[in-house]
Amino acid sequence: MSDDLAPAPSRSELVNLAHEIQGDGEPVLLVAGTGYAGCTWAPEFVSALAERYTVITFDHRGTGKSPSSDGRYTTRLFAADALLLLDRLGCGPAHVLGHSMGGRVAQWMAVDRPEQVADLILVATGAGQPVGGHEWQDCVPVNVALGLGKLGYRQFVNNIQRTSFFTDRFAEEHPEVVQWLGDAYWSGRPELPDYLKHVVARQAHRTRDVLDRITQPALVTVGSADTHVGGTGSHVDQSRYLAAQLPNAWFELIDGAKHGIFWENTDAIVALVRQWLVSYPLGDPARA
Repeated sequence: MSDDLAPAPSRSELVNLAHEIQGDGEPVLLVAGTGYAGCTWAPEFVSALAERYTVITFDHRGTGKSPSSDGRYTTRLFAADALLLLDRLGCGPAHVLGHSMGGRVAQWMAVDRPEQVADLILVATGAGQPVGGHEWQDCVPVNVALGLGKLGYRQFVNNIQRTSFFTDRFAEEHPEVVQWLGDAYWSGRPELPDYLKHVVARQAHRTRDVLDRITQPALVTVGSADTHVGGTGSHVDQSRYLAAQLPNAWFELIDGAKHGIFWENTDAIVALVRQWLVSYPLGDPARA
């Protein structure tokens, strides 16, 4: 069953997420990608935002210090977990930034609890529909299964990060950054069964029929070189479609960036996010 057909999770299905808070000011919730715990966010990005904002990072269920659960995972379930976290912290509405699968989670947050999501920053993500001629299934993609079998879990993730997150030049000049991300992922990794459940949640995501309900201001951004055709097609194609379908969206292409914008293109994404947050302060009467 695709997420767009699944009912919103009940409170009894939710888990309390491990989280960290840095800075002071308007709340900015960072929602990470498939299988990524909160410890994987680029420290320079988080600290730059924390100079002016309260930055909240967290571990999705089954990653880092957050508990796993039986049954199917969905992006809508992850969204409900994140909304529960905002409720527990008493800091909504918040600016919500999601990267990759995290952007899919953020969409469901905006649909299911619009009063808790002031605006969206959707980075290298999509609504789940096939665009650009790419089709996929609501299951573990063949290339993921084959890669895990051939390389093993850790090397498979390292290869994805090296080839789809970083440009060749950056990886050659800054191998320590590539290594840092690989180590950070591994330190907060989901166990393999949970990782596969995260992958299936990403694959099954569908918000294409509810995008008109996301009326909050939304910044959609992606790197121009983020064209790797993975389990959900090209992130550039996906992001362009998403920006075109959302009622209140702005699209920004970051020249030369791949999927690892936060780690390779830190200055560019910090500047863009800061500009957006200044343009849409929570107390702005124009939001009403």
